[in-house]
Amino acid sequence: MARWRNREGGLGYIFYDTETTGLDAGFGQILQFAALVTDDDLNVVEEVNLRCRLQTHVLPTPGALVITGIRPTEIEQAPLSHYEMIRAIRELIERHAPSAVVGFNSLGYDEAMLRQAFYQTLNPVYLTNTGGNTRMDMLRVAHAVSQYAPDVLVVPTTAEGRPTFKLALLAAANGLLHDRAHDAMSDSLATLELARLVRNKAPAVWDAMRQMRSKQAAGDFIARNDLFWFTDMAFGTPTILAAKIATNPDNPSEVAVFDLGHDPASYLDMACESVQGLLKASPRRVRIVKLNSQPILMPLSMPPASGGDADIVLAHQRSQLIADHPAFRQAVAKSLALRYPERDPATYVEQRIYDGFPSRADANLMERFHSIPWSERPAVVARLADERIRELGERLIYLEAPEVLSADARSKFDDWRRSRLTSDTAAPWFGLAAAWEDLARQRTKLGEESGEQLAEIEGYLNRVSQEIADGAGQSRFVWTPGDVTVSLAERSGTEDGTSNEMFYLDENGQKQDRELCEELLGDDVMDPNFDFSDPEVVAYWNRVWAEEPPEGE
Repeated sequence: MARWRNREGGLGYIFYDTETTGLDAGFGQILQFAALVTDDDLNVVEEVNLRCRLQTHVLPTPGALVITGIRPTEIEQAPLSHYEMIRAIRELIERHAPSAVVGFNSLGYDEAMLRQAFYQTLNPVYLTNTGGNTRMDMLRVAHAVSQYAPDVLVVPTTAEGRPTFKLALLAAANGLLHDRAHDAMSDSLATLELARLVRNKAPAVWDAMRQMRSKQAAGDFIARNDLFWFTDMAFGTPTILAAKIATNPDNPSEVAVFDLGHDPASYLDMACESVQGLLKASPRRVRIVKLNSQPILMPLSMPPASGGDADIVLAHQRSQLIADHPAFRQAVAKSLALRYPERDPATYVEQRIYDGFPSRADANLMERFHSIPWSERPAVVARLADERIRELGERLIYLEAPEVLSADARSKFDDWRRSRLTSDTAAPWFGLAAAWEDLARQRTKLGEESGEQLAEIEGYLNRVSQEIADGAGQSRFVWTPGDVTVSLAERSGTEDGTSNEMFYLDENGQKQDRELCEELLGDDVMDPNFDFSDPEVVAYWNRVWAEEPPEGE
């Protein structure tokens, strides 16, 4: 593919969005991923729109389905498995690296979903900010424009008069293309349109925020500037004139800065215990810059439209006071490290994503995992030293190719899946009990407005509940005559949810098509009412194959 090089010497942008089963990144999943790949002039050079089926241990929240408009039948009939979709996302990012990976509120949400998806499918977790890639969040850019070039962007307000930065409302207020809110492709296009607007009408803000894409660049900016403007929309006064105090010794991505609109003198002799309170006090004199989250940092030469008339001479004097009190700076650094108590070890593998990097040996095995037939992957997973990755690998094989597992392993994972789906509402994941509660909330909230959609969701939950009540596992059973395996895997797909996808696993572990299954097993087993689990049926085919193995055996 032809590559382009932009005027800054980098490459282009990947504008993306995800639609998911809910807000929890660790225990939910992505259902739709859409991306618009552009050159540096924001001309689209590639479009990608991917949808996947649910992993069988994951339930979507009815509230999420209502918001996105995604129906259970769409999920069940999606063309890709979750693993296949995540592999396609990785291929896209790697093929266009180095790029700026851009979303809207992506640093607050979509990035966490992507990282968990990569982690749980044995792919590199940090694809969006390694290999030359950087991350950019157009919500942060919109915040910056509202402070430093407010005439460029119309920011709508709520009924209470508060500004709102919801993408759908921003798009409508500014005439941006956005046909369908909460559709990943439509949201990606609206995000790109917003970027074009800012780049064309507020180029100084665009360039400044573009420079903040990497942690290194943000850290270098603070190191170069004794004074700077810092914006954090979480506060009633979002923008302050600031100076660095200290870096968190345990987390170099966190830097404490002082609001120079106030005199630091009364704080300089505080003990560490008092400084810890200062970090939480309101109004907040000390604020935290997160270098890895595209902070809104501007030089003195780019003051905000409101509040930019600060006394610079006085600000320099106050900054020097802080610099002249190393004990205060050390107390702030120590307090940053003490802000969060030590946590107990995480119980579930999903919660251990940040427990360390895989070793080089494990990383090599993870890459090999993706390049070999499914039948060979259990042996590779067994060699992984990292227990997290090993557990995820075993689970992934169960979810994608259960036919290559032993009967005992499938039974173990069937029990695990059943426990996930039937857990009470106190579980960290979303099970059937929580799903029924959420469905009731949506009915109360929406009334008849979404009656048809909610009825379809109810039907889906009833099917899952009935499957669990019947004791069905993910796969009904597997025949293994010699080196040939035929798996009959039950999948929803027809109106009554009883269709059967059948495939033949050849000696290389590759799935063969439906016609070959018909040749091997006969047309009668394609009847949707055929009972695969009937012991007589199992015994019959075992006898047939013992007497007359499939051709080639």
